Amino acid sequence: MKEIEKAQRNWLDAKEKAARSEESKGHSGIARKLDACKMFKGDETLEGMVDLMFSPQGAEFLTRYKFPDLATFRRFRKYDPERLGVHIDRGEISLQDEKRVFLVGKTTARLKYTVTQGNRLVLMHGAKAIVEASGWAIVRIEADDSCEVVVKTNDHAKVLQ
Repeated sequence: MKEIEKAQRNWLDAKEKAARSEESKGHSGIARKLDACKMFKGDETLEGMVDLMFSPQGAEFLTRYKFPDLATFRRFRKYDPERLGVHIDRGEISLQDEKRVFLVGKTTARLKYTVTQGNRLVLMHGAKAIVEASGWAIVRIEADDSCEVVVKTNDHAKVLQ
C-alpha cells in the first residue's frame, strides 16, 4: 500500500529529527535508541501498522513527536480505520468498552469503560475525549499537547495518564 510506504519514509525522517532534537537537549541515550529503532519497516499491512501505533513505544513516539501529521492520517480514512479503533475527523462519537481507541483531528468521543480489562486511548491533533471509567476498568491514556481529556472515575477504576 503506497500510503504505508510513504508513511514509513516520513517516519524515518521524523525519527531522525527526533534523535537530533534529543541529542541537542543532552539526551544522548534517547537519541541512540531512536537511531537504532527498526520498529516500522514499511511493508506492514494496515492492521500491522495500527498494531504498532497502539504499542507502548508507538503511542509514545507518535504523541511525543506529533507523527504522523494530520494530513497523513486523513489519507487513511478511505480504508475504514474505525474497524481497527482509529477514528479520524469523526465529529462526535460514543464508544463503550472498546479496548483500543485512537482519536485524531476533529473527533470528540464520549468513552465509557466498565469491563475489567486494560484499555488504551490515544489522542492526537486536537482530538477530545470525555472518559468515564467504573468497576475495575483500567484505562491508559496518551495524548499530544493539542488534545483535551476529561476523566471521571468510579468504584475501583484507574486511569493512567
